[in-house]
Amino acid sequence: MTDAIRLLILDDDPLTGQTITNIATLAGVDARYTDDPLEFFRLIKEMNPDFIALDLVMPRMDGVQVMVELARLRCPADIIISSGVGGRVLDAAARSASEHGLNIVGVLPKPFSPARLRELLSRQPAGSAPALHRPANPDDSESIPAHELADAISRNDITVVYQPKINCRTGLLAGFEVLARWQHPTRGAIGPDRFIPLAEQSGLIDALTESVMLQSLRWYSALPASLGDDVSFDYLRRRLREITLSVNISASSLSHLDLFERLDDYCQSMGIRPERIIFELTETCAMEDPVSSLDILTRLRMKGFHLSIDDFGTGFSSMLQLARLPFSEIKIDKSFVMTAGESKESRTVIKTIIDLGHGLGLYTSAEGIESNETLEYLRSIGCDLAQGYAIARPMTGDAVLTWLRKGRNDDEEHRLQVLHSLNILDTEADERFDRITRLATRLFQVPISLFSLVDSNRQWFKSAVGLDVRETARDISFCTHAIREETILVVNDAHIDPRFRNNDLVTGAPHIRFYAGCPVHADTGIRLGTLCLIDHKPREFSLFQQKLLKHVAQMVENELTADYVAHEDPLTSLLNRRGFDARSIEAIALCHDAGLHACLFLFDLLEFKHFNEQHGPAAGDRALIEFNRLLRDTFRGSDLIARYGDDDFVVLMIDITPPGPEKALARLAAAAELCLSEHPIRHTAGWAMLEDGDSSQQLILRASQSMQLLRNTSMT
Repeated sequence: MTDAIRLLILDDDPLTGQTITNIATLAGVDARYTDDPLEFFRLIKEMNPDFIALDLVMPRMDGVQVMVELARLRCPADIIISSGVGGRVLDAAARSASEHGLNIVGVLPKPFSPARLRELLSRQPAGSAPALHRPANPDDSESIPAHELADAISRNDITVVYQPKINCRTGLLAGFEVLARWQHPTRGAIGPDRFIPLAEQSGLIDALTESVMLQSLRWYSALPASLGDDVSFDYLRRRLREITLSVNISASSLSHLDLFERLDDYCQSMGIRPERIIFELTETCAMEDPVSSLDILTRLRMKGFHLSIDDFGTGFSSMLQLARLPFSEIKIDKSFVMTAGESKESRTVIKTIIDLGHGLGLYTSAEGIESNETLEYLRSIGCDLAQGYAIARPMTGDAVLTWLRKGRNDDEEHRLQVLHSLNILDTEADERFDRITRLATRLFQVPISLFSLVDSNRQWFKSAVGLDVRETARDISFCTHAIREETILVVNDAHIDPRFRNNDLVTGAPHIRFYAGCPVHADTGIRLGTLCLIDHKPREFSLFQQKLLKHVAQMVENELTADYVAHEDPLTSLLNRRGFDARSIEAIALCHDAGLHACLFLFDLLEFKHFNEQHGPAAGDRALIEFNRLLRDTFRGSDLIARYGDDDFVVLMIDITPPGPEKALARLAAAAELCLSEHPIRHTAGWAMLEDGDSSQQLILRASQSMQLLRNTSMT
């Protein structure tokens, strides 16, 4: 084995490290694994590896730090970057390593394909501002002594206001942007365009950024509880735990890693998930030191923070920045948005930026919206997020609470306005909601399950299982009664209930005897309709079942607010990785709460890259579509199916016990045998049953290990 290729693995997860070791060993590679960075650098000197497999996200020393040290040591090894973070972050980390002079042979997203790892190892080794950033006239800032700004920061005289951002398609609240304000005791209001440059010039910008962040994070973390215990705000409290907070970052702070480490610590201590925070940077912000900018921004994305490129379209390096840096959002400069009504050129620029952003997998955001006409135009061309005076002006934290409370369920006109703004009435059937009603039908063993929306004079069914009609008159609907209160409406036997015994839906089709309807909310908690269960015979409905129905109804609410465009794979129309990860959290929580069994399957199309090279990309696309069809035909309509990577698929089955998984795989194998595809492609599979405390990522890892064990067994 003295001539064998040498692989050194650094990964903080022993199971992953051992899996890579086993795969490499079977491929004839001399592999060593460690989870200790100090041991890793000692082994580099000892074994002089040809390849290094490096995990990005590690607690003691993250992957970017390791790569910086490897560059300092002028390590000649070929590096394989591995992580469960998104593809853009992986690619940015690879570019960061390359710009440090390291040899990058590829990235390995988790869960990784064994074939992809073997392919990489088979290569010949190479070695054999809080609104902080808008520039101003320097003369303006010089008129204010720096010590006054320092005193204002120390006394928290620099305060914050919050401007709401909404989802363009639905009109629902998506988050807030933090803006800094200074009311001087003698000078009056001092704008950010005056005190931000002063902070940058006097070395106070980090202190200002930290002060503004700390104020806003404290407000943000306490916001759900600020609504009190009123049950009518239950939905809104849940939504407020998911919305985002956007904070502008100055170019002067970008190279100060300790600042961002403290900001991360604040988030952790307050229980705020990093993915709920968006750092906004201008186009030119990262150009002062491109390599350092790439390092710090990649590390921020690795931690889970999102990055927005602000004022897009006004700088000179826009395309370069989008290609180099791991942004997750592109924000159209308000100079284009504010002139969209009268300028064809502005509308062209806006449409081009939105198409570009979506083509790169980025959310698109517009600011400076001052009319409903502009908002409607942005909605029509597919913009994701919007903010501006036409939606809401910046407001204090207390004013935000008043704004959030303004929508009441006793205001029928406002309720209908919210319902119609969703643009969901009279739309085609949608698999997102049909999957949930199928799940409800199976979980509660009822013949009919409906997602019903209560309009002005009708109830309309967005999703219906067991019922052929799409709507009924509102005056006879059970759901009209159900949306009057927050509690679940349960009618055990409609024949003896004085409210319903003479109802046309009881005496005639569909002959309702049992009904249970849970309100479905949107916006600030407006009850728009219900997720309801119907049976033709009377039955009891326990408190546990009511809790379970409420949980399933929350899945419907989450779909109403989910960004389905960003969550769908355009080729197969399945969920993509982001969409699956979001929904699997809900599904697994349901299983844990209800004591339900679940099974996750991981499928890998074998030698798919070679298949594409041999038959062409069009044949590869047809193979992916065909495999998608096989999965849909094999698994149940209530199962969660997604394209998780280029050639990886996952399926989460809820309420399944052995030998159910084995039977499902047998059905898939039989269907694959009968497939008449011009160029059939083989697949391999692994699966794992849900255990106490499991997350979707733990399930996927165990399914990946199961897949590898099956492959190893088949090879012996």
